[in-house]
Amino acid sequence: MSNVIRRIITGRQIKPSTVQHNYRPAIRPLIKYNVSPLRAFSVNIPKFDRLSEASDQIKKGAEYLNNGSVDMAMNCYHKSVQIAPTAEGHFNIGVCYFQMGKHKDAIKAFERSLEYEPNSADAHTNIASCYLMLKDTEHAVSHLEQASNFNPLDGEVQYNLGCVYEAVGRLSDAKTRFERALILDIDRATKALEKLEKKLSQ
Repeated sequence: MSNVIRRIITGRQIKPSTVQHNYRPAIRPLIKYNVSPLRAFSVNIPKFDRLSEASDQIKKGAEYLNNGSVDMAMNCYHKSVQIAPTAEGHFNIGVCYFQMGKHKDAIKAFERSLEYEPNSADAHTNIASCYLMLKDTEHAVSHLEQASNFNPLDGEVQYNLGCVYEAVGRLSDAKTRFERALILDIDRATKALEKLEKKLSQ
């Protein structure tokens, strides 16, 4: 399995790869610069101030991370969750741990993120990436399936799930996922399907 960091959305992520198709780990740094109105209550000024301060730390962390300073970014994210724990803060701590190669610690951080945002497809995708790096395909499949359930229109998730299914011998399931990925504009799913068709015809 090779490591390929997926896209960093102005505040998000990663994903590892499997098989010969460049299964791309989906670790996405979840960086939000604005406080979500769902978490900031105007009637509670002290809480809003803490969230605003925590958000500032996440923004600083994003800048450090984009400049390659993982340690400094981690420091900012830890400060953020100390000020006001959020899904974004814990998520980004997980991204830093992943980049440091501390996959078990990354899993714990992403799981903490899920405590605040349980339906996060990105968090489940990143947990799957960590388990793949630890060669634990069973847990990786479980989390990729959850990511797919929460966001069935994410072509990268469909593609990665196809790669993992193929790696564990679930070729029919892999074909279905590659076909979905292709529909969702993941071009490299074409090659993956061609290779898989050859396997299935043998």
